[in-house]
Amino acid sequence: MKEKGDKELRSHIEEMAKMFEKMNFTPMQGRILSFLSFSGKSDKSFEEIVNFFQTSKSTVSNSLSYLISQKVVDYKTLTGKRKRYFFLTKNLPYLFTQQQLETIGHFKELSYKTLTFNNPDQREMNLLIHEWIRFANLFEKHIREALQNYEKDKASNILTSSEYTQS
Repeated sequence: MKEKGDKELRSHIEEMAKMFEKMNFTPMQGRILSFLSFSGKSDKSFEEIVNFFQTSKSTVSNSLSYLISQKVVDYKTLTGKRKRYFFLTKNLPYLFTQQQLETIGHFKELSYKTLTFNNPDQREMNLLIHEWIRFANLFEKHIREALQNYEKDKASNILTSSEYTQS
């Protein structure tokens, strides 16, 4: 039975890691993020991570270093001990959102540039590109509003644990 549970956990970690890859993380970085979120406790030692994935220490070390630099993972040490325990931070949604805003900005920039190259007689295509830009502006506006609202809620401690669980 334990073997089945382990297989299911590993499968779920791989599934979630693929989603993180779409957020521009490497496969190992995605696996580590997934592992830390599904591991049953809030922190894991370096050795636990290496042992779970059966991969090289340098691969795990490089991945953790990057995740720490992006502030999506942090670590703590216990008093009098050298061992570091890694855990997820609250910054992942911010990083993801910032990437989305950058992508939208780049998309709009390239769309405007496309319009400068297009012949004005290409009315249908130019209208389509203007519609893309309008949608991107609207999407960007709502993302920024959502971030502001989240910050207000967080500051006033309105968010409760029930809001973190899926219905």
